[in-house]
Amino acid sequence: MLHDELREYKGYLMGRYSRETAATYYKRLAVLFEGQPVANTAARLDPEKVLEKLGAIKHKNHFSQSKNSFLHFCEFQGIKLSDSILAGIKELEGKAKKKHRKLKAVDFAEVENKIKRLRNMKLKLSYQTIIATGLHVSELAGLSPKDCAVSGNSITFSFIGKGGKNGTAAISANDSPLLHERLKSLIENTPVEKKVFYSAVYLQKKATELGFTCHDLRRAFAKLEYKKCRNKAEVSEKLNHSSVRTTNIYFRSKVKV
Repeated sequence: MLHDELREYKGYLMGRYSRETAATYYKRLAVLFEGQPVANTAARLDPEKVLEKLGAIKHKNHFSQSKNSFLHFCEFQGIKLSDSILAGIKELEGKAKKKHRKLKAVDFAEVENKIKRLRNMKLKLSYQTIIATGLHVSELAGLSPKDCAVSGNSITFSFIGKGGKNGTAAISANDSPLLHERLKSLIENTPVEKKVFYSAVYLQKKATELGFTCHDLRRAFAKLEYKKCRNKAEVSEKLNHSSVRTTNIYFRSKVKV
């Protein structure tokens, strides 16, 4: 059945991506496969129908997620796509439009004060950890105690970032003594089978209620780090970016630090 094939595929994704990214790719593929045979889909797959579904997607981000989910499924099932299908996907991707959102200015000092006043310590630590490390909210939300190495005066987080790229981020007791102490306690008191922080959905929801986004905190991290080191390549590496050009977008953001 299609459900069983997709469930196996989701397990494959979970081994490569964060829980949130795997769930997104899973949902995107389910939409692309609507109308396809429910039995032995991999063997009876009609790529032309997938192209039709992709052609109906208007925005680049949505298209990219759907395209990646499909290509990963083909890789997972050992399906070789023809050159004409691959060319068709590339052509459609070129037609998809970037979704522009009008961003309003965010005062980081004001946001930081709101976070400091939070009574929910776990919520406060979640946001403060993003500010201190530049982690994506999905990367933070996916951390379990085994992903957090506490040694000496440092806490190192290991995660799988976008594109399946392994990454690390660290917090030093020398730089943030109180945050280090509180995080150490949170990690040590979190059961091994649980996640250390709240889910990405919950963190995004509460951030919206407070008047900012979790990505604003990541943008603030980029600007704060650049003020310290004045080295774009170094900041780009800490953000786990593949190109400094992506990091430059963060520097041009409307987050005031």
